[in-house]
Amino acid sequence: MKNNKVPTINKNIIIFWILFFLPMTFIIGIAITELFFFILIIWFFFQKDIKIYFLDKKFLFLIIFSVYIGINALFQIGHKDLLYSSISYFRFALFSLVISILYEKFHDLPKKEIFINIAFLFYLFIFADSFFQFFIGYNFFGYEVDSFRVSSFFGDELILGGFLLKLLPLFIWSLIYTDYKLKKNSIFLILFFFLYFSVIYIAGGRTAIGLMIISIFYIIFFAKNFEKIFTISFILLIFFIILTLFFNIGKSNIGNRVFLKTYNEITNNIIIKEDQKKDELLKKKYKNKNLKIFSREHEGHYILALDLFKKNYIFGVGPKGFRYHCRKVDYNSNIGICTTHPHNILMQFLSELGIIGLLFYLVGLIFILRIFFKVYKDKNINLNTKDSLFIASLGIFINFFPFLPSGNFFNNWISIISFYSIGVFFYSYKKFIIHD
Repeated sequence: MKNNKVPTINKNIIIFWILFFLPMTFIIGIAITELFFFILIIWFFFQKDIKIYFLDKKFLFLIIFSVYIGINALFQIGHKDLLYSSISYFRFALFSLVISILYEKFHDLPKKEIFINIAFLFYLFIFADSFFQFFIGYNFFGYEVDSFRVSSFFGDELILGGFLLKLLPLFIWSLIYTDYKLKKNSIFLILFFFLYFSVIYIAGGRTAIGLMIISIFYIIFFAKNFEKIFTISFILLIFFIILTLFFNIGKSNIGNRVFLKTYNEITNNIIIKEDQKKDELLKKKYKNKNLKIFSREHEGHYILALDLFKKNYIFGVGPKGFRYHCRKVDYNSNIGICTTHPHNILMQFLSELGIIGLLFYLVGLIFILRIFFKVYKDKNINLNTKDSLFIASLGIFINFFPFLPSGNFFNNWISIISFYSIGVFFYSYKKFIIHD
């Protein structure tokens, strides 16, 4: 008698699929990313004995931070659309815990190499599309290249470089997690990361390029399994940059934006038409100043952020309070320059969360650095365990780096990736404790 049972798909495989590929879904759309996000959280609440997870001190720290954000917003933010997401910010803290638990649960899942191979195909498809757009002028779907930047599947949103940068530590970390054969595939990995770095470069995001270079040197010095691979990939990247600069290769003038425009903006060496300067006070303010913090606009955002911080040193002006203030003045501030957020995470914490928010930031950073140096000095732990924690730390440093322009900390996509990276760090830290 024939067995007519329909073969079932292992639920663990489905959950791991959602877990592993969640960071990549943003290229399809934030709605898919948020769907994956909520599926993982719902899964967590169906597990047994979840109470024990809430006693973790690291998680409690994030929950207290989230509660502070919610209460701060409740008392200071009047716009409903800015208020609701802040009140429910604890969902991201919970998400970091879920990520940590899931990676621990699936550590011994067989055939994880299948997932990393699919991830390679995903990235190579993006690389192919990006280079096609760079050399031909439009991508596979007809999106035309910007005069200075490649956007690939993101179209008018010029965020390709930032997207790849934030996923870089997670992808490197996943190579260790899935036991990918680094030495056996070293030539392929050298070419792969050369392409990865090159696409970040032609995407033209200057913060992404700056953090990419910092990340490369960080990996070379600390993650010994990747030292040779990243060194050669970086050398190849330098040759690629030189070729594009001297032979004017490509349909976008990347070198002009990355080097010349950056120099002009920092030195305030840009001629602005008189009709573009509507605010005469602002015109006088910047007329005699030569050096800028990144650019006239960035410095203007920081001036406004510091002014808002002075109005409430302790609590700031509330989560998304920078945008709330700018809405109230119709984006025409008397001090500094208005926008949706301060474009620097340190300035955002100061202006919107005050000294209390800054203390949370510093305590978290000190904790990460303390663990980093403890791991660095320990000569007895497994090299993979050490590299895993170093790279997980890099993911947090990239998302919370204070000395370059950054995105909006309260943006859903940025929050999801930031707390995903925190969850990966929690998992790696636990593995380190076990081996310590």
